Amino acid sequence: MDWPGFHNGRGIRAEIDLLCPASHESMTLVIPIERKRFYYNRKINCLPASGKLDYGDIHEELTPDRCLGSLDWGRGVWAYRSFWNWASASGFLPDGRRIGLNLGCGFGDTTAATENCLILEGHIHKLEAVSFDYSSQDYLKPWRFSDSQSRLMLEFIPFKDRLARTNLGVIFSQVHQMFGRYSGQVITDEGETIQITDLIGFAEEHHARW
Repeated sequence: MDWPGFHNGRGIRAEIDLLCPASHESMTLVIPIERKRFYYNRKINCLPASGKLDYGDIHEELTPDRCLGSLDWGRGVWAYRSFWNWASASGFLPDGRRIGLNLGCGFGDTTAATENCLILEGHIHKLEAVSFDYSSQDYLKPWRFSDSQSRLMLEFIPFKDRLARTNLGVIFSQVHQMFGRYSGQVITDEGETIQITDLIGFAEEHHARW
């Protein structure tokens, strides 16, 4: 990727490879939308990343022992008006284990299935319904997440609001994608309580007419 005009001409260039081991699990679901529509999605967190990144005069070498990436791939026949919340993170615990989160609501019939999960060392730990508690009047206020089984309790402190807005009349899209830090706890399928402190990720609100 090469974008010379990024950030008022400072420029950004990246060459990044993501490794997906055969044993690495992903969040994959197919859910209905209204009566005749559907949504297929596959999201893979915590993929070891290698490569390089140049931002102006700043150069970073990416190595799998400290850098992770994620993949979001979806297809479907969607409704004209759409809304969703999505939250995601990939990082490392103090003991070196890779940890990731994928949380979502508002899009499609999630009574059929949800995309909520904890990813720990490449293995999925499924979560049920998750609530997003935040202020649409001030997206930089703390967000809070909890689930219907009392396995997840997180606070998200944003530090950056990436606003993307397109308004072409019949076609409209607005997303507040907040970057910040997650802290709290989540319980694995085996009952282990994982403490999370300042895990960097994002959470978003998206309205669309497509």
